[in-house]
Amino acid sequence: MDETEKYLNGLIHNDRKVVASIYQAFFPKVKSFVLNNKGKEEDVHDVFHDSLMYLIVKHKESPLKIVSFEAYFFTICKNIWRRILKNKKKGVINIDTIHYVDKETDLGLFYLEQKRLEFYQEKFQLLSPNCKEVLGSYFNGMSYEEILQELKYTSINTVRQRVFKCKAKIIQLIKEDRRYRKLKDE
Repeated sequence: MDETEKYLNGLIHNDRKVVASIYQAFFPKVKSFVLNNKGKEEDVHDVFHDSLMYLIVKHKESPLKIVSFEAYFFTICKNIWRRILKNKKKGVINIDTIHYVDKETDLGLFYLEQKRLEFYQEKFQLLSPNCKEVLGSYFNGMSYEEILQELKYTSINTVRQRVFKCKAKIIQLIKEDRRYRKLKDE
């Protein structure tokens, strides 16, 4: 049994030794990330716990096939923290006034967002290497001019056409999958 399986099975079966080893191995990294991104000590515990709960629910639903537990878990922690920050920015969570936040609803929404993200990433991997590079650059905020220089295209028009065609291809891949309607309607 590899480390990832050990951790996932330990979480599912509430193995105290495994849970303690997860905390020991990964809590410092999550703590550092949250505290360096406008978080407080209690936020770290919430994010870590919610991420563990997400993993348990997700793995019970259908066994996860992940290569690196650490990378997957840390990504979940970062996404949960970013969602919390986004809610604070929108005023959903006001620091001066304490609002009751339904943890189950919030975790449920995160779970749905994560499922959609994983579905998108799965389809993204089906694109050609060029499309992955073009869309990766585009979605990471590079301008058409920067993409032109980085990928050595001949003109801005060519970059625009390539971005458009690659977007169309990923949309086609997503819509052709029967899981799309289910995820869209959830």
